[in-house]
Amino acid sequence: MVGNIAVVNYGRLNDYAAMLPEHTAGLHVFSHNELEATAGFAHYEYVPDCEFVPYAELRLRELARDRVFDHVITDNEYDLERVARIRAHLGVPGQSPESALSFRDKVVMKEVAGKRVRTPRFAGLGTFADLLDFIGDVGYPVVVKPRKQGGSRDITVLRDNRDLTAFSRRHWRDDLMAEEFVEGEVHHVDAVFADGYRFVACSRYLRSCLGVLSGENNGSLQLHPDDPVAIELTAFLDDCLAAFDAPAVSAYHLEVFRTPSGELLLCEIASRVGGARIPALTRATYGLDPLTVWLRLSTGLPVADAPSGPPARLHGAVAIVPPGHAVRAPGRPPFPWVTEYEVNTALAAGAVAQNSTSHLCWAMVEGRDTAEVELRLWETETWLTANVGADTP
Repeated sequence: MVGNIAVVNYGRLNDYAAMLPEHTAGLHVFSHNELEATAGFAHYEYVPDCEFVPYAELRLRELARDRVFDHVITDNEYDLERVARIRAHLGVPGQSPESALSFRDKVVMKEVAGKRVRTPRFAGLGTFADLLDFIGDVGYPVVVKPRKQGGSRDITVLRDNRDLTAFSRRHWRDDLMAEEFVEGEVHHVDAVFADGYRFVACSRYLRSCLGVLSGENNGSLQLHPDDPVAIELTAFLDDCLAAFDAPAVSAYHLEVFRTPSGELLLCEIASRVGGARIPALTRATYGLDPLTVWLRLSTGLPVADAPSGPPARLHGAVAIVPPGHAVRAPGRPPFPWVTEYEVNTALAAGAVAQNSTSHLCWAMVEGRDTAEVELRLWETETWLTANVGADTP
């Protein structure tokens, strides 16, 4: 007998009938973006601004009056707390509201994680005076950011009193935190864990994700599982999760600072699949789609065993950020090791980068090892940048 699965969806390309075919007839989907493959669903509604409005929560409570939901799932970080509340109300197993909060609120997150791993010095900001006190204690530079945002949205780096004065002229908001600026590389670790299932992949960002806000291109490259840094990062993930009330089944996207001396500090950790090009890179190297694996495990469905042997090739991706004026994206780079290339056809003319996922186009490259992948990413970026054309009539 097919059970009922409630889905609060964000991704416009998600195909739940393909990911969860055993559950198709029991899917009740409320989606922020319109989905094409909805045939056979028990219930489907496109809800404009779904992640911002409480309609899905209301309707699921109403639907639950005459049916039992076995699972409530989401692909979207900004819906994790809401979905956890729905689970708690319906008595459905899965991540609790308290657990969801600890992976969403960066102050709570660092308070929890700090019991097991090192974090930058940080503080929640109730008032502007709190920021001044923090700068007095820590010194410049200081990062100010929302406690529950992602994708480098609304982040400000204050490097001196001049930056502070400019920041003081902006509207104050009540959801901010501050933390010390950490010099060094930024790595990400992407994982899916369940009873009897463990997948971990480690990567390094090509540049800081904050760079897109000042016009720098963004990207990342995978590390071999046997790389000493990957081994350290994997152990850091395990240590970090030991401090949390981690769900029985979950995906994780961990970001870690690695200082010039090699010390690891927590940037942040989310209990969801990594965004942007990370799923595509994972599919290319390891042959698995992390979202599909996470959702199947979360709804009691079988999955193939996690990869156990070393990957034959590694991959990386680079994205060209929107320059802020009308341009024409280049064609596909003429290199045999470029395995995927995509132009962002939905980008508005003259758009500027809004967050770390903003892009004009992006390319994936492959290589024998991380060093070769990195060289090819730089060459691909150079070619793409040189071939961005003026968008003239």
